[in-house]
This record gives sequence, structure tokens and C-alpha cells, in this order.
Amino acid sequence: MVIQEPRMLVPSKFFRSFCLLACSFGCLQVSGWAQEPSNAPEPMVRVSLKNASSAEVAAADTVTGRIVVEAKDGGLLLELRNGKYKTIKADAIAEKSAVDTTYSQMTTDELAQDLLTEVPPGFEIHQTDHYVICSNSAEEYAEFCGKLLERVYDQYFLFMKEQEVSVHEPTSKLPVIILQSATEFQEFAEQRNPGRTFKDSPGYYSIVDNQTLLVDLTRDRSVRSVSEIRKQLADQPLQVATMVHESVHQLAFNSGLQVRMADNPVWLSEGLAVYFEPITPRSSTLWTKPGLVNGRLHPLFINSIRGNQMTVPFGTLISSDESFLSVDSAPAAYAESWGLVSYLFKQEKAGMKAYLQKISQHKPLRPLSREERIREFEEAFGKSPDEMQASTVSFVQRLRVPR
Repeated sequence: MVIQEPRMLVPSKFFRSFCLLACSFGCLQVSGWAQEPSNAPEPMVRVSLKNASSAEVAAADTVTGRIVVEAKDGGLLLELRNGKYKTIKADAIAEKSAVDTTYSQMTTDELAQDLLTEVPPGFEIHQTDHYVICSNSAEEYAEFCGKLLERVYDQYFLFMKEQEVSVHEPTSKLPVIILQSATEFQEFAEQRNPGRTFKDSPGYYSIVDNQTLLVDLTRDRSVRSVSEIRKQLADQPLQVATMVHESVHQLAFNSGLQVRMADNPVWLSEGLAVYFEPITPRSSTLWTKPGLVNGRLHPLFINSIRGNQMTVPFGTLISSDESFLSVDSAPAAYAESWGLVSYLFKQEKAGMKAYLQKISQHKPLRPLSREERIREFEEAFGKSPDEMQASTVSFVQRLRVPR
């Protein structure tokens, strides 16, 4: 699931998690736009914030980062050096001043130390080629997760190259936090996201924090054998698939495929993640590559077919994220998103390339209307949602789930 402020999707027991609506927006879009970021080196600004109860400013109420969006009324969306986004309303700003240096992301060592300040005592850092993992689980478990994440990383970029989709590698290592117990994870996540429940959730990716948070699926800090780790995880295919799912979200938003805080259609975000999900129990990392038939979602897609219609008509799925808001329609929405993304990658390669290029050009905090979403889709594929629905149904009905 993707976490983005401020609107939550309804929990679904089937997915054992919740998502936040990927097209929901904060306060800034109301006021319009004053500037957009460029590819040139960007200056940083220092923003002093007013105390909530007075006009006074404390040293702790000062943030520094690059401006991602500046609204006409002076409100800001800042990216901090640790990669986190912070939205600041105009009336909360006491002072804004330029910093005599250009923006740069934290070094790997800085990011590691920053992560350790966010978690309780007892956490350690495990680094791979492309990830900084902050974990209080057994070292062997962190290493196993690192190998799985690196496998997904390599296959993600190989897959996009094969699809001729333009992406770039992240400009710095990606942060991942692993909490040893479900209770720790739930408390940590709910402290960060007040008013939301993370019961039975194995993990999530936060667009605002640009972090993936995961539960140690062994829940056993004493585990020391890779074979024992594999055995325990092989008995939890949905949870392992979640690790892959969330890592794909993080890669999509750090490789230029999708833009953080932009209007990213949920069907595309979730469809892409579940397209990568299916695990391979015999693999050393329990996962090999994307595109295998999803044995969890394929039967749900078939059950969503209602004569010539679907539980969630494709016109609704593409133009709106509302079907993901209901426990009644969310399972079908996920299944249909998987089916649609599978069909598009395998049968509409040129159209998918064009569509993803358009998505990558979306701007942070700029909502799209239903009509704009449909128009983008039809311009890329040359088919209406109804036509694409018929083609996708025929395609999915021919697929066979691996035994």
C-alpha cells in the first residue's frame, strides 16, 4: 500500500492492510502556483515556523530544504535533505530565507544516522548496494531482506528496459525500516499516522517520508539460519509478496516513473505493484521476476466479470479512485488493476510506454479531473475504457495460474 497524506482508504481484511488515496492533496493546490522545480541545481531555503499557540519562533521550529512547490499565497512543499516532504501553510511561516548552498541529498552515512534518530534504541544499520536498512531484527533477517530488495531492484530496471520505458536509478540509497514485532510496527506506524490503524498490516510505503516500513515476518530475533528464514517466509506468501509490492512502489517514485504527491491513478500504482508480487518458493529469495500470473488476484478478476460488465467498470477504475475506498469494491479494484496492467504490458507495449511517459510528467499537487484521466488514457492507447475492458477480459480468461 502507498501512504500519502491526507486521505485514507477503507481497510480491507482481504488485503490485510489499507492504502491512502494516491490522488489526495494537501492545502497547497487551493492557492494556485508560483513556481515549479527545474533540473538545474536548486538552492535551499530555511523556513522558520510560527509556534502553534503564538507568533514566537523556536530553533526547533526551523526546517531547511528545496522548494518543490510554492503556492501563490506563499505556502510551500519542501523536500528535506533526508528525502522527506513537508507541506507548510502560508500562515505558519514566520520567515523564509535563502541558504548559501545548493540542495543535496544526505550521504549514505548521514541517512543511516538520520534513520537511527527516528527509531527506538536497539536498531542497527545494514547497507546493500541500493538500500539503507534500519532494523532491530536478527542480522540474518536484515541480510535476507536486503538480498530480496536488491533482486527486485535489478529486475525492476531490467523489466523497464525491456519495455523501453524511460526510468533512472535513484539518486541515493533508499531507506527501509524493519521492526521486529507486529506490535512494534503497529505502534510505530500509528504514531507516525495518528488516527489510522495498522492492525494485521505487514508493511507500507510512505510517499511523504519516502520510506518503506516492514514487519519482521519471522518475529524471531534469535533466528540465525537462512534456511529457517526461507522456511518461515515460504509459509507466508502474501506477506512476502507485500515486501515486493512496497519495494516496487518505492522504486516507481524514485526512478522517475511516478511523481511523488502528483495525481497518480491508484489503478496504475497498485496494478504495477501487484504485477510484480507473485513469489517463487523455490528461489533463494522466494521471488524471481515480475509478470507471473497472480494466483491470488486472477480468480478475483474472473469473479468480477458480470456478463459484459465488471464489478468496477473500467471507465470508473481509470477515471476515479473511488472503488478503492470501499471494502465491497476494493478487492475487485485490485484484481482488475492487476489484469489491466498485465494486459497493457504484454499486449499494448507502445501504448503503455506513451502512457507511462505522460504519467511521469504529472506535477506535484495538481489534481486531474475524471475527463483528463480518461483523455490521457485514450490518447495513449487509442481505445476507450470499454474497448480496453473487453480486450483485457479476453486476455485474462486465457491465462492459467501456475500450480
